[in-house]
Amino acid sequence: MAHSLNFFLSTSTLPEFTHSCSKPMLHNPHRFFSLTKFPRKSVVLVSASADNGLGGLSAVTADYGSDNGSTIEVDAVTEAELKENGFRSTRRTKLVCTIGPATCGFEQLEALAVGGMNVARINMCHGTRDWHKAVIQKVRRLNEEKGYAVAIMMDTEGSEIHMGDLGGASSAKAEDGEVWTFSVRAYEALRPERCITVNYDGFAEDVRVGDELLVDGGMVRFEVIEKIGPDVKCLCTDPGLLLPRANLTFWRGGSLVRERNAMLPTISSKDWLDIDFGIAQGVDFIAVSFVKSAEVINHLKSYIKARSRDGVIAVISKIESIDSLKNLEEIIQASDGAMVARGDLGAQIPLEQVPLAQQKIVEVCRQLNKPVIVASQLLESMIEYPTPTRAEVADVSEAVRQRADALMLSGESAMGQFPDKALTVLRSVSLRIEKWWREEKRHEVMDLPDIASSFSDSISEEICNSAAKMANNLEVDALFVYTKNGHMASLLSRSRPDCPIFAFTTDTLVRRRLNLQWGLIPFRLDFSDDMETNVNKTFSLLKARGMIKSGDLVIAVSDMLQSIQVMNVPSKPLRTMQQKAYEIYHDIPHTGCLKQNMDFIARRFDPSDLRESPIH
Repeated sequence: MAHSLNFFLSTSTLPEFTHSCSKPMLHNPHRFFSLTKFPRKSVVLVSASADNGLGGLSAVTADYGSDNGSTIEVDAVTEAELKENGFRSTRRTKLVCTIGPATCGFEQLEALAVGGMNVARINMCHGTRDWHKAVIQKVRRLNEEKGYAVAIMMDTEGSEIHMGDLGGASSAKAEDGEVWTFSVRAYEALRPERCITVNYDGFAEDVRVGDELLVDGGMVRFEVIEKIGPDVKCLCTDPGLLLPRANLTFWRGGSLVRERNAMLPTISSKDWLDIDFGIAQGVDFIAVSFVKSAEVINHLKSYIKARSRDGVIAVISKIESIDSLKNLEEIIQASDGAMVARGDLGAQIPLEQVPLAQQKIVEVCRQLNKPVIVASQLLESMIEYPTPTRAEVADVSEAVRQRADALMLSGESAMGQFPDKALTVLRSVSLRIEKWWREEKRHEVMDLPDIASSFSDSISEEICNSAAKMANNLEVDALFVYTKNGHMASLLSRSRPDCPIFAFTTDTLVRRRLNLQWGLIPFRLDFSDDMETNVNKTFSLLKARGMIKSGDLVIAVSDMLQSIQVMNVPSKPLRTMQQKAYEIYHDIPHTGCLKQNMDFIARRFDPSDLRESPIH
């Protein structure tokens, strides 16, 4: 099917408007239109759509209509921010919070939502499925009762070597010089003091005396000093906090011992049961630990599609191993997003390489249009202390400067003493760095390759790239995108424009899923395939709630019509001549006196209240 490029122009200025210009002009008995310039109160619409023989020039503008019964769903915190501080105050970087004992109550979850939580993460390494089900139900209730769109991410445990559950304790402190026992025994009674179980039966056989054992990516370090049957005696050389089911790696002669890990499956039998649980609960994202290849992701997505009623659960690959880095692009291409799990990654590559690996992962995700989460140890000290270190703040700032889609709290929100304060730090640092970026006009020049797989996708991609550039050059207040599947909203996010992106979708699931992506403010709104009607309805509803005002400059794009519009929000509803005549006709007193009726019509008729009818 051939595609045509159609131009639509209109103006809300008075009929006597003229514009002197040497460029060609379009003329009708009432208006002059310039193809190259437009006044501040004008509308320019460019649409690319399938050629149906009706393409051409027509005039459109915002018409509020009479759709007063329509409603629009938006995050309550975002709405309050927009009303109080305007468009530019909105945070672009999204925030993910891991839910644990410190934050699993309804009031605590609401406090996190008020503080800016966009995604709630449940970690299947900890807790029972019943416990996680209760958390999911509370988040869903929060969304329904309080108007939020908090998405739920389920993180699988993975089949890598890790510790047991510490006998029910939430944590344990390992001090310098203490000797701890790592054992593969299955203790029926109370385990001995300073004893940790290991999930891998071959652990005692594989380690050697002199090996260095790293817990949770190096948060605690031990040296193997003795092997006694299934028990391995280890001396603590770097003290720290031991958490249940923490990952274990061991090094020998300065190199990672990874042969056994490489043989373990990416998705364990327990993971498959957890995935079935996540599908049944309708989680929005499933994060897969220790992904080694794209084949695993493709297999999982096929499984989800077959099992899930909606088939729209997004798969996030956790990049946390050497194998992940080796196959980075193919893994990200197959996934719906990625997580930079720096803790475990730092246990498998030299520490000095972690910052470069993070930057590369963020860039590849951006180029391939996949959301990326920077995770692990962002504010680790805030598990115990109410303020972060300056180094941690600098680390968060760097992730924001790299334009990562989201930042994630782990232990800070799951079991920390100050989860709300940790979230506040992420939010305030993100806002400040984003504001500085805009003030300095730092439009980074990143080469965004073409990623479209069809001609129609190419059109959408070009429209979004152009819309983002126009938004920066024209300093518009907001970008509007009308999307049914979220694709064009994602493309706009990829371009990282200065202004916020209002993403309107009819699907609640799509709305929650978009809440992970940079710069997107997702709304749920019933709309049609008619772009003009959608824009009119949106203006009406947002103005009624005080979220936009007359004169705001907006660019709107749509994945139904594949269109782009630049417009000011009109000060009042505008009607066609036919609509106005219809209204006046029904209000005529019909006295039988022609002169009285004509006088009534003259008093009611106001040319500035009209928009153009189509030009043929």
